[in-house]
Amino acid sequence: MLPRYPLVCVPGLVLAFAVPSMALAAPIDYHIDLGLEHNDNVNLSEHDPVSEDILEPQIAFGLAQDGATVQAAANGVLQYRDYLGGEFSDEVRGQLAGRVNWTAVPQRLNITVQDYLSVQPVNALQPNTPNNQQQTNVFAVVPTLDFRVGETVRGEADLRYVNSYADKTKQFNSQRAGAALRLIKDLDPTSAISANAEDEHIHFTDAIGGPDYNRYSVFGRYTQKWNKVDLVADLGYMWLNYSGNAFADRDEPLGRATLSWHSSERSTFTLDLAYQFSDAASSMIATTDVQTPTSGQPPAGIAVGDATTTSQAYLEHRLGVGYRWAGERLTFNVNPYYRELDYSDGATLTTGLNETDRGVTAGLSYLLRPLLTLGLAATGENLRYDSIGREDKTWMLSAILSQQWTRNWGGRIELTHYKRDSNVVDQSFDQNIVYFALVYTR
Repeated sequence: MLPRYPLVCVPGLVLAFAVPSMALAAPIDYHIDLGLEHNDNVNLSEHDPVSEDILEPQIAFGLAQDGATVQAAANGVLQYRDYLGGEFSDEVRGQLAGRVNWTAVPQRLNITVQDYLSVQPVNALQPNTPNNQQQTNVFAVVPTLDFRVGETVRGEADLRYVNSYADKTKQFNSQRAGAALRLIKDLDPTSAISANAEDEHIHFTDAIGGPDYNRYSVFGRYTQKWNKVDLVADLGYMWLNYSGNAFADRDEPLGRATLSWHSSERSTFTLDLAYQFSDAASSMIATTDVQTPTSGQPPAGIAVGDATTTSQAYLEHRLGVGYRWAGERLTFNVNPYYRELDYSDGATLTTGLNETDRGVTAGLSYLLRPLLTLGLAATGENLRYDSIGREDKTWMLSAILSQQWTRNWGGRIELTHYKRDSNVVDQSFDQNIVYFALVYTR
């Protein structure tokens, strides 16, 4: 029986993943924060805001290992929130993004284990207050068998088990079993083409989760790795087959592409687009896996998500572009995006509402002095739920000043303004947060 949550490791020790006849051992980088937050609208109310002070001690860690037998990347945060005014109950929250790959038999068998623990809303239509947040967890195990098909073609066959769990939204809970077959031909040392077939069965473990279904896909893939350009492009077809008669079966073309162009040593352009069937659990794996650090850097804190916590499938249209500049003192990025989710017939408040999301995120970091850094972050979003005629416009502005006093000790001050304008009564609000942390870094 799998644990409901991943095990929490003690920072400063060695993180070990036990597998037959071997163990992964990697030193952990971590920081311990003693934080205090003042929030002038902790209940996110339009007419009756409540001010609250929150004591927030936390431990954040990161690790990375890139060996011949084991490759691993993980980071996480364990946080305690003490609401000093008693407006909400005290709570413990966790976040984890981790992947370990074990080469059990060189050039033959790899076993990959992934786990993603996050904080998500219970009801995405309600303000994201502490009472409207929950822990979600997605755990996956994927053994992959490598084999040869002639002299110029190699193959991969893998099995997949995925378990998704949410504290409160039981329709998110599911177990998944899948298989995939890939035939890959290397065109030259930098490019390859492949034929891929995948099948995944999704079983809801709670009665309110909806009908079980199978997701099938066949597609061709082209990969290219030049000195300055990385490209992965998929083109094929997908099917959703539901058990029973609650939802109609669906089929659509499949298209995906990710492009990264390093135009110079400091500048990088990115492109991400998709037209595919997906769901919240699959999206949590895909999105968080991309963000899992390879440098072993601990995260600054817990990033509360905005997913609709249901395992119900949807047709996703996604387009994102980005630009990043990384200088000696100045680093900044800007990422506009568009996303549309079209749920299966019969979508409701408990399964998911069709939505269209347009927005942009931006960030800047500037080294004022060798030990003093200024950071700025901004987001803007226009989210529409066409089936219920709702539109929410949100903005977030944040300024962060970080000072390192000694090798181990530092401090951080953050000022954040959050604003939502909604066409629904009592769903608009403003919020201001002041946060200070004393930080010990290993």
